[in-house]
Amino acid sequence: MTKKIDVLWLVEHIAREMDVACAVRHFAKSRLDSEITVRHIYLHANQNIREFDPAVVVLPFIYDSSDLAIEDYVRAWPNATFFNMAWEEIHYKAHETPKAPHDEFAKKSVIHHAWGEFYERYLLIHGVPEEHIFVNGQPAYQLYSDPYNQYYRNRAALAQQYGLDRTAKWIFVPENYRWGFITEGRLNNYVNLGSDRDELIGLRDFCRESLRQLLRWCNETATERTEIEIVFRPRPTLSSNVLSDFFHEEVGDRATNLHFIKDESVREWILASDIIASSYSTSLIEAAIASKPVYMVEPVAIPDSLYSDWYDFVPRIRSAREFQDACRADAKVVDSKLRDWATTEMLSHGDPIQGLAQFIGELAARKRDVQTSFSRNRSSYPTRSRNPFVIPKYLLESIGLALSLPFPSHRAESLRRLRSRARSVYNLMTGTRPEKNYFNANTHENDVFDEEYIETVTRSWSEILDADLPAQKFATSRITPEISNIGPLEND
Repeated sequence: MTKKIDVLWLVEHIAREMDVACAVRHFAKSRLDSEITVRHIYLHANQNIREFDPAVVVLPFIYDSSDLAIEDYVRAWPNATFFNMAWEEIHYKAHETPKAPHDEFAKKSVIHHAWGEFYERYLLIHGVPEEHIFVNGQPAYQLYSDPYNQYYRNRAALAQQYGLDRTAKWIFVPENYRWGFITEGRLNNYVNLGSDRDELIGLRDFCRESLRQLLRWCNETATERTEIEIVFRPRPTLSSNVLSDFFHEEVGDRATNLHFIKDESVREWILASDIIASSYSTSLIEAAIASKPVYMVEPVAIPDSLYSDWYDFVPRIRSAREFQDACRADAKVVDSKLRDWATTEMLSHGDPIQGLAQFIGELAARKRDVQTSFSRNRSSYPTRSRNPFVIPKYLLESIGLALSLPFPSHRAESLRRLRSRARSVYNLMTGTRPEKNYFNANTHENDVFDEEYIETVTRSWSEILDADLPAQKFATSRITPEISNIGPLEND
């Protein structure tokens, strides 16, 4: 028996998404009495489908209803309203096609969260109706302002945990050479979505060479300047072991003051560091919002396919000498062009965290009201059995036992295919669903959490937000008549 819940918020990467999810969870509960359940999109997928019946499902992304796990969520919850957080909205040219909604479900049956009008225009161009778009702002950027930034541990705490010199100058280098380690399977997926294979192979070569040179710059600078600490952070999907192996193969021994640290969110390190240098990572935008000096490293000229307009607001570093000079620069000198652009484009609609809490909470409340009324009208209807066939229990048990028996090795392949088809029929007859493995521990090595972790993080956020932003009811509804009619509500 599944449990009806208001909102199921699915997280992919803890560092990118969890703070926003738990802060929104606090506001939704304290101001709208709406419960948000937070789970992992892959790690908890089987449990989610088995245990919950959500009114609203918050996804970290959706490009196609056949995406991994999402296909099963859509099939399991046909009456839910799906809300796309769209955690990647600032695209370079190579991403413009693959990152767009592809099928009719993603375009016409989902509400899309937009950081600004620029993303609204992007969605409209790719076939998403205007009434399916909620323009709200970038919630993660709001975390750099008071009182949200009080949540993060200070420099002294980080120095103690990771063995850093708190009196040294800290250089934070979050890399984002995402194409450097792309597998052949993912490359083929992008090609199927319209990308050019030769272009993607070129991006892979560019990223690997750029990463190799940047790591050498970091190591040489750390070796020559022992009074600085360089914290090199791999992107969420890059395994720490893969990075370490690449470093030893391409660079050699690592300087003692060059640290590979994937723990904590990018926000802790930005707030605690003196200078932020990165590839074309949007972490530079976050650092600019935090009023930190930022530099875009460009050991190899960035190809046109990776270009994005905001790069023009960032000073470039193109050599090892320039990198060393930047590490010696006055950390008090901040160029405001990138910060001004980001604030105008993505933080001009009020507090986006509170905006999300109000929007999702009200959406869940409306869904709950509609479903309650619908259930009352159908209370006399017979419930549908999970087993559409009338099969004696002893026969089902016999079939289940047969499916678990070993079979002769000389007939293995043909019998394996037969067993697969028989198991599908057995699952249909019994109303059961086979467990699937959605979670990749290599690409999500820091993304394992449980219910206790969610409660702990939410309590920490509540302590800060209750003190500075006391509970109060939202003034006006964020749900427009157009939005309220999206998806399955049309058929209620």
